Amino acid sequence: MKSRVPVLFLFILIFSLCIGAVGVFAADTSNLDLKSIMIPQGDKKYMKDVWLKMGTDGEYLKLQFKANADIISDTRLLNYDDSKNAVVFNNSNFNAATDKSRKNALGIFIEELQKSPVSAQTQQIIIDTMSSVNSQVSILLIPLVMDSTTADVFTAMKWLNPILPVVRVIFGMGAILISLLLIGSSIMDLVYIGLPIARESMDTRSEKNGKPRFVSNDALSVVKETEASLGTSGAYKNAYLLYLKRRALTYIILAICLLYLISGELGGLIAWILKLGSGVV
Repeated sequence: MKSRVPVLFLFILIFSLCIGAVGVFAADTSNLDLKSIMIPQGDKKYMKDVWLKMGTDGEYLKLQFKANADIISDTRLLNYDDSKNAVVFNNSNFNAATDKSRKNALGIFIEELQKSPVSAQTQQIIIDTMSSVNSQVSILLIPLVMDSTTADVFTAMKWLNPILPVVRVIFGMGAILISLLLIGSSIMDLVYIGLPIARESMDTRSEKNGKPRFVSNDALSVVKETEASLGTSGAYKNAYLLYLKRRALTYIILAICLLYLISGELGGLIAWILKLGSGVV
């Protein structure tokens, strides 16, 4: 059930959970079998429309039962009595049904109910009554609402719009800072690789501080690999080519990220990633 839930319906549900909990503790209604929920005359037409969307005679609300449950002729969770203008909740069927079929049937009904013109007060009465008859209804409604709640990106963007200029400046400063740090790190690596005197000085200081400061692990591994190749005839490795191979992927990824960021195409990249992720899921 992946539909958007109105804020009003969320308030109805929260209020119903509270009232339903009070009703359960106030009176023992767990033994009720069929509970009729009267629909006001003004909502009769809308309620009939909701019922028509439950399939032929409510076939979408049929339940599957646990292995140890007795055989039941009417397997529906709910029924609609047109003569009395009432929704009938079958508590016995609910108790005997599997968790999956409960959630499916109740979810179908709740989704159509909250999309219909049925008044908020009537919707609340229906939820309150079912919750008071069986407290498990209230527990089941929570994951149904959570599953059907989706992120409202458009509204979020409207809220964030006033601070977006500041965010753009921060992104720009971050892009410049990252570029400068990468350039500085690369220069220090090249100095460490190509100037033995500088390397010796850095290594001497590193005996006290550990790894040489501002020198990447790529540069350290390149120097070790190059020095090891000197002892083998015909196996000399160029330190700069090795370093370029190690750092090429970093430069390419950073260049792509900065290009999308600076050119304003970051939104397109995010949309593509989300689309890819939804396809995998």
